[in-house]
Amino acid sequence: MHSAHQTGATERRLPDPALVRRILVTAYGHIADVLPSGPALRALRETYPQARITVLAVGYVQEMLAACPYVDEVLVFQDFKHKGSRWGKVEQLLRLAQLTPRLYGRYDLALVLHARSRFLSRLVWLSGARVRAGLPDVASPRMLTHPARPLDGLASFREENRRVLEAIGITTMPEGLELWPTLHDEEAIKALLAEHQVADDDLLIGLHPGSHWTCQQWSPKEWARVADELVTRYHARLVITGTADERELAEAISSQMTAQDVRPIDATGRTGILQFAALVKRLNVLLCVNSAASQVGLAVGTPTLNLVGYENPVWTAPLKTEAMAIIRGCDDSNAVEYWCPYHVWGRLSQCHRAECVGIGGLSLITPAMVLRQVERQLKSGGGAQKQPVLH
Repeated sequence: MHSAHQTGATERRLPDPALVRRILVTAYGHIADVLPSGPALRALRETYPQARITVLAVGYVQEMLAACPYVDEVLVFQDFKHKGSRWGKVEQLLRLAQLTPRLYGRYDLALVLHARSRFLSRLVWLSGARVRAGLPDVASPRMLTHPARPLDGLASFREENRRVLEAIGITTMPEGLELWPTLHDEEAIKALLAEHQVADDDLLIGLHPGSHWTCQQWSPKEWARVADELVTRYHARLVITGTADERELAEAISSQMTAQDVRPIDATGRTGILQFAALVKRLNVLLCVNSAASQVGLAVGTPTLNLVGYENPVWTAPLKTEAMAIIRGCDDSNAVEYWCPYHVWGRLSQCHRAECVGIGGLSLITPAMVLRQVERQLKSGGGAQKQPVLH
């Protein structure tokens, strides 16, 4: 489904498709940041079907972008290690020196999607592209030839990307997120579930407890209490998902469960992003902390319960038509202005201090709150692959 969004007082003229043969798109960040680029990439492909579209991104999202049917090439650069410090400025200069020779003179159009980054604005300027669009609030006037309309406050990544497209005259953009698992990915998930004797009609619920930030995690004890109820109340089969370094977290949850009849399937480290998407698509419900998993749930249409703390969820919030419920213990995202005792939240890409579990507001969420939302989802059958029978 497409939605039209007209520009303000000034109508932007679309660069002539006959003159736009090569497009550079920067899509910076991890999966949750980059997945919302999909609708913009699709709109670009529909507008410029003959152009070669190259996406510049960090290696973490390479597999996902390589599968995108709207992209011809993925260029990967190493993410920054020293954000928010003097070394970070040196690191950015080094990256500019590394990347500019690879990009200069090769593109007619360059877009900076969603990221408010002076580094990326400088990079597209140095690329020499005739048309350069992005969010203007961190760019000097000469860096962008087509600055996007300013936003009044915070907005979703999808809305930010919509405005970047709008700045070059593209006034329609698909609304939904997408992922592109292959038949091979789906067969791998079928084999994984068959290995654990999961039947096609089993109620399958996913638990995704891990995050790049331990302050944004829920305690294993609370996860175990919810897992016990899901098994005893609904006879659900459970699968715990995550990366290989979250296996210890999955084991902590399983070991604290009292229901011993059916142990959760530990799928941590067993799926890449596309196989993870295939697995989430099979679930009846996904329970997750506010991470990439929530966006994968949106992309494949699985009812998702997203546990969110003090962090404002606006950037990755669902549309009204999407099957996600946000669960929060505190509705006011400004209740705690800055909860990080180490002053690294928002300055780094991740932080795994064990003592910080829950301090970002998830400790205010109770198992009863989560189970109420599970009950609502299962009774409504909200988009699940099958209508479960409640016992």
